[in-house]
Amino acid sequence: MTDPRPLHVLIAGGGLAGLATAQGLLKSGHTVEVFERDADLDRKQGYYLHFNAIGGEALRRCLPDDLFALYQQTSRQNYDRHQSIVLDDQLNELSSREHMGPPNDGPVPHTGVHRRTLRQVLSARLGPAMHTGSPVVSFVEDADGVTATLADGSTARGDVLVGADGIRSAVRTQLLPQVPVIPTGIRGIGVYGRTPITPELDALMPDILDQGVLMAVDRKGSRLLIANFRPRRAADEAAADLAPDVVLDPVAGYIMVSCSLSEGTVVPPVAEWTDQTAVDLRESMLAALEGWHPAARAIVAGVELESMFAIPFGFLEPADDWASSRVTIVGDAAHGMLPTLGMGANLALNDAALLVDQLDRVARGEAELVEAIGTYEEQMREITYPILRMTLDHDKNFGGGALEEASGDRHAG
Repeated sequence: MTDPRPLHVLIAGGGLAGLATAQGLLKSGHTVEVFERDADLDRKQGYYLHFNAIGGEALRRCLPDDLFALYQQTSRQNYDRHQSIVLDDQLNELSSREHMGPPNDGPVPHTGVHRRTLRQVLSARLGPAMHTGSPVVSFVEDADGVTATLADGSTARGDVLVGADGIRSAVRTQLLPQVPVIPTGIRGIGVYGRTPITPELDALMPDILDQGVLMAVDRKGSRLLIANFRPRRAADEAAADLAPDVVLDPVAGYIMVSCSLSEGTVVPPVAEWTDQTAVDLRESMLAALEGWHPAARAIVAGVELESMFAIPFGFLEPADDWASSRVTIVGDAAHGMLPTLGMGANLALNDAALLVDQLDRVARGEAELVEAIGTYEEQMREITYPILRMTLDHDKNFGGGALEEASGDRHAG
C-alpha cells in the first residue's frame, strides 16, 4: 500500500459533479484545483433540477454541515407526492409513477433546487482553487502523476485528474475516444424558459401543479413540461443566517417551462438568435397549446423572453470496462443521458461521493491509487448504466407510460 497522505486532485469542469467532488475532497483534507471553461456562472444551462435521495445524500457526504443546511433550506418546498405525474391538456391526471431512488423521508426531504443557487453553494469557499475561463484541453499521465494542459497553454500538475467537463468532455475524448456523443431530441422538450409566479397566475393554477415536475400532453402530440420552484427560504436570507460568508443571488418563485412548438417551427442555433427569436418561439408554443387549460396557456404566455434558450440534447453510449488510471470521469462526462427520468444531476453528485470515498481510502493507506479509481469506476458503471439505458425510452418511462399510451392512441386514430 502507499504511504498515507492527502492527494492533490485536478478537476476539469466546474459544474455540479466537479464542484461536489472538490467540496468532498476538501472536506476530507485533500487539496484541489478546479478548471472551469466559463468565465462566470451566467451561461444558461437550465433552472429547476429535481432531486431525490441519491443526489441529496451525496451532497450530505460532500458538503460541510453548514453548506448542506444551506442547500436544504434553499431547496423547493415539500410536496405531498414523490412521483412523476402526467396530465392531459386540461391538467387532469393521466398517470403517475414513483420517483427512483431510496426512501426520501424525514423532516427535510430532498425535492429540487434552483441550479444556479446550488452551483453557488458548491463553489463557496473554493477561493484560488477555482480557475474560471481555463478549460482543460488535454493531459499526460506518468508514473508519478498527471499534467493537464489548459486552453492558454499553461499546465497544472496533480496526483489525479477528474474529467467533470460535461457530455462533450475533452478529458473523456482523450481517455475514451471510442465513446462519441450521440445527438438526439425529445418530443416537446428542448426550448426552455422561466415564468414568474405572480398572484394572478397562482390563482389560475390547479393544486396538482405543486406536486413536482409534471408533463402535460394532448392527443395531437403537444407537450408541456412544468416544474414550479417555491423555495423553503429565500436564498440570500438563508445564506446570511446559515453561512454568512457565502453570497447567494435572491431567487423569486418561478415555473420552469419547456413546451412543444407548432409544426414547422425551426429553432435556430444559439449563435443565430436575435431579439425576435424568443418572441417567435413563445408564440409558437402558444399556438401548440390551442384549446389547453387557461393556466397552461398563461404559464407559457408569461415566459420571460430573456430566460429562453434551447438545449441540444445528446447521450453517451455506455462504454465497456476500460483500463483504470490516474485519470477518471464523473457526471455527464462519464454517462451523459437524456433528462427523461430527472436522474442526471442526482447520479452526477453520486459519482462525486463515490469517488471521494475511494480517494479517501488511498489517503488512509488502505488502497493503491489506480485500484481505488478502478473501484469507483466499477461502482459508477453498475449504478448509472442501467438508468442511462432507461432514459432512452422517454414515452415508456415517464409517468408510468402515459405518454406512450397517448402516442399509441394518437397513431390509432
